[in-house]
Amino acid sequence: MVTVARPVGNNRATVLPAQAEAQTRALRITLRASGMFFATIAMVLTAFAIYIPQARIDVWTIDRVQKLDAPYLHELISVISTLTSSTGAIVLWAIALVAFSISRRWLPALAMLVMPIGGVLNQVIGELIVGRTRPDGTVVERTVSDIEAASFPSGHVMGAVMFYGLIFFLARRIEQTVLRVAIQSLSVAIVASVGFARIWEGAHWPSDVLGAYAWGGLFLVALFVAYNRIETAAGHLPFIHAGEIAHDEQRRHTHALTSVVFFDETTVSKVYNPGFLPRALYWLSFQAPFPYVANRAALDAAMQRRNLAALLTEHWYGGAQVARVTGIDVVEGNLAVTSELVDGREPVNRAAAKHFLRDLRARFEQAGLPTWQIDPRQPRAVDNVLETADGRYMIVDLESGLVSPLASLKSWMRAIRRGHAPLFDTVYFDVTREYVASEAEAIRSSKGAAWLVELEATLSAAEQSANAWYASEPRLWSKLIDVRNWKPRAERAVAGGQEKALGWLTTSVDTWQAEGRISTNEATRLRAEMDTPQFQAVVPHLGAHVGISILLRFPLGSIARVGWSAVALLGATGRLLARRIDLATWKLSFSIHNPVVIALAAIPGFGAFAYLAAGPIRSNRLLMRLTVDAVMFKMPWRLYERTGMRRVMVIGRAAGSHGTDTVSEVNLLPVVPKAPRLPASAPVPFSQPTLVPMPVMASTMTQPLPAYDAAAWD
Repeated sequence: MVTVARPVGNNRATVLPAQAEAQTRALRITLRASGMFFATIAMVLTAFAIYIPQARIDVWTIDRVQKLDAPYLHELISVISTLTSSTGAIVLWAIALVAFSISRRWLPALAMLVMPIGGVLNQVIGELIVGRTRPDGTVVERTVSDIEAASFPSGHVMGAVMFYGLIFFLARRIEQTVLRVAIQSLSVAIVASVGFARIWEGAHWPSDVLGAYAWGGLFLVALFVAYNRIETAAGHLPFIHAGEIAHDEQRRHTHALTSVVFFDETTVSKVYNPGFLPRALYWLSFQAPFPYVANRAALDAAMQRRNLAALLTEHWYGGAQVARVTGIDVVEGNLAVTSELVDGREPVNRAAAKHFLRDLRARFEQAGLPTWQIDPRQPRAVDNVLETADGRYMIVDLESGLVSPLASLKSWMRAIRRGHAPLFDTVYFDVTREYVASEAEAIRSSKGAAWLVELEATLSAAEQSANAWYASEPRLWSKLIDVRNWKPRAERAVAGGQEKALGWLTTSVDTWQAEGRISTNEATRLRAEMDTPQFQAVVPHLGAHVGISILLRFPLGSIARVGWSAVALLGATGRLLARRIDLATWKLSFSIHNPVVIALAAIPGFGAFAYLAAGPIRSNRLLMRLTVDAVMFKMPWRLYERTGMRRVMVIGRAAGSHGTDTVSEVNLLPVVPKAPRLPASAPVPFSQPTLVPMPVMASTMTQPLPAYDAAAWD
């Protein structure tokens, strides 16, 4: 039955004015910079907590904080601890989740729903990576009873940053100024005070608190990025059903779950405008807007896929039983899938229609076609079937509206092996080609050679369109599980990265030698040390990190680098336990893949150079300095030179100095002549220290500065 829609405004995203676009770009830049800042601080503090379980600065700071006192300070800290404790946080989280759900604010509810991931992250870091314990009562004035519990990062602080930070972010939409300011002020007050409270109570070291602020901030930045992307695409749409589209109210149309369908005399056009859930699921699965709204490549792929299915049903059943797509048109100002109009009605016998769908699903799966829209287990599958006057069943819709896990085990295994998971209208073209090749003789006999040529041409067009569609989207999860190309891509990345790393280190030596910062003998010695087995053992891994950073972007690059180093260390440990290597060899591996390297590897951009903290490189101070000098040139906007940081890095290595990397030759400290040994009763003469002048720093560099290429480094 055809319904008539009332005229309403178009609630789809429109083109933003120049000012709004500038604000959007500024927000993205701010979030990206904030993410890099929090990631850097979090990794540095994590490495600090791993290597220094009880630092002097922590003991000094907690001692000063615990000496502070004021009226009602204890009561105030108790309130803050209650609001940020496990029980208090869970209760407030549940209340917020229910409130957003009841008020149908789906995106804030979804954001609240992912909050527990932060708790899992806190446990993993605290229990599995760091393992630091809480302040001991023998060292501090006050502490908590469970001092053996994981201390870094503070769970109270990290939870408060995530929850109240999200509340602050969501409160910006409140129109009442007083209420908005009150909620945001309270959120800021709790986040700012919870760190002080945990230190004052002796529950955490100050570095635990700072680490929690950094990790919580990093989690919030990632959440805000996803939130803004989804809000732009589906922030004010219905939960599931399609948003209404402005159109001529006299035009014949009907509403589907994720689209509006317009009828003409011989064709039917479908305009997609799915609700919040379909768009959010698609974005979470493929990190892109819902494809059938405005992605022309995806719509072309849908057209070719539908026509391919129509040809195959003609081969199977003697006549096409899938409505063909005639083109991708613009209808009411929107892209639409236009297909032939089928003169039919709902199936009279739904059981018979489901039997047809079961048979068709088996054939689709055999030919490598997607089965979601015709799977009888799917509640709306029968709604995609019309029964014609001659009793034939016709499929009028093969385009999915939801990303769904409902598929056979065979389909899932195909998707995982080919890197096409999650599943969404995926054709396994290698399977389809094999099927067509196996049926070629039968097709040629029954349909003729020309018909087979048309089928093969449609198959090629469908594959080309699908590849263009996939290439237009990030599809991070698909790339992550694409096991087919892992080994060759890794080998190419390692080989290319190793070559880049060696060339990069050699260039660093050449640059310092050309600038006169090292002598010819020092340069020769450095090149010889770079050829030693210990140093060469680091180079493949440094090259792997460089290759990974070029091949993958954040966050996959950070995850892959950390995984590479961690697996290398675990592998060496396993070989030691299996007695395949000796202890000395394992110690070399540990010095190369040490925890500092693993922590630094997660930092976006600079994580490519994490192996500069490996033992064989770190032990050579001069080599370490010149390589760090080259790394710092990767800082954006020439900050390394403009801030004067390079003058600090190469101090004592001024152009033409030819100094060596020792304290006496750096010439920063006064040189005190050695006093002669005197009798104990003799007075000690005063000796004026002789100040050795520091070499004049070069005001300009003799080599051009390398350009910063943000695209090449996470």
